[in-house]
Amino acid sequence: MKKMFLDTSFILAYVNSNDELHENALRLEETENVLSQNCHINNNVLNEVLTLTGRKINIAAAEEIYYGMIDSFEILNEYNIFNYTAKTFDLFKRIVGSNSGKTKLSFTDSSIILTMQESNIHDLVSFDQQFKNFNEINLIGLNYL
Repeated sequence: MKKMFLDTSFILAYVNSNDELHENALRLEETENVLSQNCHINNNVLNEVLTLTGRKINIAAAEEIYYGMIDSFEILNEYNIFNYTAKTFDLFKRIVGSNSGKTKLSFTDSSIILTMQESNIHDLVSFDQQFKNFNEINLIGLNYL
């Protein structure tokens, strides 16, 4: 079974039938069997998914998704990474730097990259194109846009 890290963009598209990428997420899951793999997220992704689900759908849906995620995914505690915030910020500065107006990469995205590196995970399921610039990441999802 493959170790995969799931990004907020995929999870939200998969669970929200009103998301513009919902059909893409369903097709991706059907083709790649993503959810039957060894799926990982970190607390930042969990927080983003719950916040955005609560806003876009409702709190009851966020609660249902919360319990589904904690039952189905391994939640990696990024705060167990030594100097996590400093390392994430260094990565964020290096990646965004003078490109701040040209990239959509967020601090949370930087935390995903760091968490994946520290956990030896190479496959990322995401619809966010900013991850394609990282050679060490096998980005799964762009072919479904």
